Amino acid sequence: MWGFPHNGMMPRISATERVATRRRLIEAAKAEFAARGLAGARFDEISLSAGHAKGTIYNYFDSKERLFLTVVEDWCGLLADAAHSIQAASARDRVLEIAAIDVEIARKDPDLARVVVLHMPALVGSDREATWSAVEPGLNLLEVEFARGLKRGEFLSRQSAPALARLFFGNLSAFELEALQPEALISLDDVVELLDRHFMAGLDASSVLNQAAYEQEQT
Repeated sequence: MWGFPHNGMMPRISATERVATRRRLIEAAKAEFAARGLAGARFDEISLSAGHAKGTIYNYFDSKERLFLTVVEDWCGLLADAAHSIQAASARDRVLEIAAIDVEIARKDPDLARVVVLHMPALVGSDREATWSAVEPGLNLLEVEFARGLKRGEFLSRQSAPALARLFFGNLSAFELEALQPEALISLDDVVELLDRHFMAGLDASSVLNQAAYEQEQT
């Protein structure tokens, strides 16, 4: 269950310090959630790890679930902010640039990546619904590009743009998850190339084989 606001009074501290405290709690939460997932994470331990008393965290987040959601929203915000710099013309290249941005986020912040690609998909019920709503802006970035590619005839697929966005995100997450394992068989440097070969190549309208397969599917 998602929690209700805590009734405790916040101490009189400056707005700058409140922002800094909140950020420290989020950073500590990423490490805790990455190691233990939502169910296993200890709310009070997050506050202690951030350098604050146990009760401090309740002045910023009303529940462990809300804090987990905030971490996921952090990832989505980083992705959306960086995506504004994409300059590629083709839908294919723009989709792959979004993937490259996500890989760089994972490289710089492995704990954040593990929360999103390992622990978020394992959630169930209302927790799962809430976190998938939180990543919707990121999925929308992909959906726009897949819709563009389908409309321009760059891509051939019976699947809709929303479905392609989810499928691509699932493949991206799977490759990143493998790359983040202690004894990984691939590295983060391989992720975009693997997506290009094993996902995007199957949509390429310029491929004779893809055109033949697509035409057969339509009959």
